[in-house]
Amino acid sequence: MMESRPDRGDLLPVYQPGGMCGRWAVLLVFIGALGCDRGPDSFPVNRVFARNQKLARTLDEFDTPRVTVLLKDIDRVVTRYFGVPGDPLMPSCEGVELGPLFALADLRHAAGFVEQEAGHVEPGLYRDLCVRCHGTSGDGSGRLARGLNPYPRDYRRGIFKFKRTPSTLPPTDADLHGVLLRGIPETAMPSFRDLSPSQRGALVQYVRYLSIRGLFERAVMMEVAITFDDDDRLLDPKQQEVSPTAYARQVEMLDAILNEVVQPWLDVDEQMADVPPVPADYDAPQSTARGRELFFTTLTNCGTCHGNTGFGDGQTEDYDDWAKELEPANPEALADYLALGALPPRYAEPRNLRLGTYRGGDRPEDLFVKFKNGIAGTTMTSVATQLTDHDIWCLVSYARFLPRDPVFREERGAESRE
Repeated sequence: MMESRPDRGDLLPVYQPGGMCGRWAVLLVFIGALGCDRGPDSFPVNRVFARNQKLARTLDEFDTPRVTVLLKDIDRVVTRYFGVPGDPLMPSCEGVELGPLFALADLRHAAGFVEQEAGHVEPGLYRDLCVRCHGTSGDGSGRLARGLNPYPRDYRRGIFKFKRTPSTLPPTDADLHGVLLRGIPETAMPSFRDLSPSQRGALVQYVRYLSIRGLFERAVMMEVAITFDDDDRLLDPKQQEVSPTAYARQVEMLDAILNEVVQPWLDVDEQMADVPPVPADYDAPQSTARGRELFFTTLTNCGTCHGNTGFGDGQTEDYDDWAKELEPANPEALADYLALGALPPRYAEPRNLRLGTYRGGDRPEDLFVKFKNGIAGTTMTSVATQLTDHDIWCLVSYARFLPRDPVFREERGAESRE
């Protein structure tokens, strides 16, 4: 099924799980990965979020001297800490050791331009394998992104779905490695199992770098929106000579913002969900029956989105957190965001649990984590405070039972014979 995008002229089929369009979109991703994409050697300023924070209240305001200077200041500040795509920097700030998060050699291995030497790929892994979908800055708006469903992840929000940490806390290294190893079923995200461990490790570091960079840029914009007057400068180079004390205060403020952004990433290993061993009888009939009961209670509200039969046909007119930031109910604001390069928001699609394929891992313990923590950025909330671990295992049992439900299989068999 082709979904047209009149604002781009039907350049690509929209990827849908299964079917011809899905195969074509995935093929395009891999064909694109074969070539050499130098791309820009600067990160684009997040103008969409600048509009969201009302640094510019209209599109025309982006051309005013005040906003032009402000966005240049923001770009200069972010570049000061993080460098550019072809020459990333390991950010540093007073009193914070970032060594556990980044190794400059790994960042350079993942970043930069693609160079073919002696038949192997040298620095530029991200640009070679990822940028066409995820974009130079990790904004999820690469040149193939508009034709994919779901859209590629926007790393700049710092929100990741498939992880063992609760709520919107950052993922661990193991979480990101897991996504690279498994891929994400029924999306255009392939497995990178064929890469060496060191290559996957470099990509993990670079994804984290892009995410922290994006969060820092957003935090700086929020600080400007809340505390700055029209004539304030973010980091005025002239002050370094004219008023070193004032310049030092500006740097101190920026260091504090970076510190606040990176601290959750430094503490992430302490926040992982505790996953008890899978009970031997977790999928016993009585456990499945209990899981079904819980599935339809207000304690979990699973049926609200996944539907009474688990087909994912419950609540189908809601947005995830990435789309909500585009204010889809505000036509004027949405039109501005789209003009600034945002992808058109789409309704979130609750998982069809009858398929028996699960993004982010399909082992019982993987589903346990999804129920216990929820899935960040979506309406699937944590049940950790409502249910015991025993009840969560019962939900896992029911979810894994749905694809092999004999009543469902009998009904589908009858339909296929008609």
